Amino acid sequence: MNKSAVWMKASFLQLKLYLWIIVGALVVSVTTNLIISLSMRSGENSTLSTANLFTLFLFFVGSVLPASFFKRMINLGATRREYYLGILLVYAAWAAFFAVLNIIWLQLEIHVIRDYITTFNILEIFGWSQFGVFGMFIYQFGVYLVLLSLLNLLFSGTRHLVGRVIWVVFIAAIPIFTSIAPLRKILADGLRDLLANDSLLQGFGINIIIALLLLTGGWLLTARRTLT
Repeated sequence: MNKSAVWMKASFLQLKLYLWIIVGALVVSVTTNLIISLSMRSGENSTLSTANLFTLFLFFVGSVLPASFFKRMINLGATRREYYLGILLVYAAWAAFFAVLNIIWLQLEIHVIRDYITTFNILEIFGWSQFGVFGMFIYQFGVYLVLLSLLNLLFSGTRHLVGRVIWVVFIAAIPIFTSIAPLRKILADGLRDLLANDSLLQGFGINIIIALLLLTGGWLLTARRTLT
């Protein structure tokens, strides 16, 4: 078994419990929506895409791995560089997986599921579906990588002073940018450029640049991280 496969297997074992939690929640959600839709006329019931909900698993990938996987892999003999390259591989694999899953699921919704229930899909909400299959894939990949890199930065530095400062700034920025009108406009424009850009090249480029900056910050924290 090559090194990449070992890293994927080890990270999956770390995440398996959380994967089952998401799957269980989805089963309950889908079952509930199915029961409701059977008691209503077609089109009266609506829900968010099941694949979109499953994509929330990325929050566990981006938080659980840097929080607990680091110590485990270092204790097994990996260097910090090997750990970080390995976790980047895992992030890229999960981002690609969910990008493909959402593309396939959207087609299933359009041709089958929407005959029985109305669904909302982020590929259509953010306008990614206008870019075709390849465009939908790379735009999603970029967005998911930003999410993972942000969580990686936050959870890689929980035991470091700089990491705690980043947490404070991040938490404080949310109410500040949402309560002050000029800043709220800046936030809205920024999110639009990030998530709903009419230019595939620009939207993907912005996401990748931000992801690389966040991953660089995550590495700087990881390089100085202790096992305690």
